[in-house]
Amino acid sequence: MSLEQEIKKQYSKIFSADFKDWIPFKQMADYYLKTSAHLLTNDIDSPEPLKLWLRNVQKRLSIGIATELLLKAIYLKNGYNINKPINGIQLDFPINIQGLDTHKLNPSETYGLNMLIQHLSKIIELEQNSESIMEGLKISKVFRNKEGHVAVHWHNFERKDYDRIEFSLIELFRLGFNENLNFKISIAKNEVGKFEIE
Repeated sequence: MSLEQEIKKQYSKIFSADFKDWIPFKQMADYYLKTSAHLLTNDIDSPEPLKLWLRNVQKRLSIGIATELLLKAIYLKNGYNINKPINGIQLDFPINIQGLDTHKLNPSETYGLNMLIQHLSKIIELEQNSESIMEGLKISKVFRNKEGHVAVHWHNFERKDYDRIEFSLIELFRLGFNENLNFKISIAKNEVGKFEIE
């Protein structure tokens, strides 16, 4: 077993709907979204010229991570598998966990954010807001991917991108968990972050 496989094994699990495995995914998504809403430049331990940049990078990473965890929670809560199959085995996606032969699943690998976004409308009814929800999720995915793979001192800030993310996540809390989320990412000057589940 390689070092990488050994470390992956520490996290290995076949996720199930029966044991409410969705709950820790939702708890971590909540935490990351709360962080993205409230993180201030004063919370960043760095020299002054870098504080704002680092804060914004952390916010975008938190949004992207939260989005993936939230979608995995929705899949599991609705009885759908998130583990990838073992190499060489073909499985439909999405597929219901009920009756699924777990020996065909890889406990060390789960489906990625892109796949989860593409098939979300098969898991929950997105109502008339499907396109707007998808826009926010795709922006979250790009934020996570870009901030996780490159480092640049500039970013073309568009408040409407954050508005789309906020709308998308508020809708997913409502549709996926029957929760009312009051969510505002403090990103522009003098904005006050909000993360409250009512």
